Amino acid sequence: MITDMRKLFVLLFLLAYSLILTAGADSAACTIGSPAPGLELDDLKGTTVSLQNYLQKKPVIITFFTSWSKSCQSELSDLQEIYDGKSPKAEIIGVAFDKKTSELKNFIAANSLSFPIIADKRLSLIDNFQITIIPTTICINRDGIIEKIFLDYDDNVKKAVLDWLRS
Repeated sequence: MITDMRKLFVLLFLLAYSLILTAGADSAACTIGSPAPGLELDDLKGTTVSLQNYLQKKPVIITFFTSWSKSCQSELSDLQEIYDGKSPKAEIIGVAFDKKTSELKNFIAANSLSFPIIADKRLSLIDNFQITIIPTTICINRDGIIEKIFLDYDDNVKKAVLDWLRS
């Protein structure tokens, strides 16, 4: 019961925080057709993950998630399939908003997630990427331009991401 209350609190905090931040957002908004904001943080292994390192090489999918969200869990499983090469190849970066690193690491291990995952406990990327709903998935072309933004996750989003990768 307490865990459910904590999860609800974190979700409500994320939503309220992002609404406050985006209320005063400037014209450099994270929108389709605009350059992707910078992303550079350490992953759970201590390696710096930078969006710039992947651009020009292949498309990039960034997903913003929490490990306890059912729709996030479904999306992460599908993204792992893409990362493993069962679908068209893209680089994938996961940005987790989980508070407890140990629980996040256990989730990653239990689900065999091998793409880079950043734990953004300070919520530093919420403003730059204007995250209001989790999961949020952003598809970026090799030139660093945002081509797709998806809020939440279901089979329609899965199909749209695969179609985007094939285009």
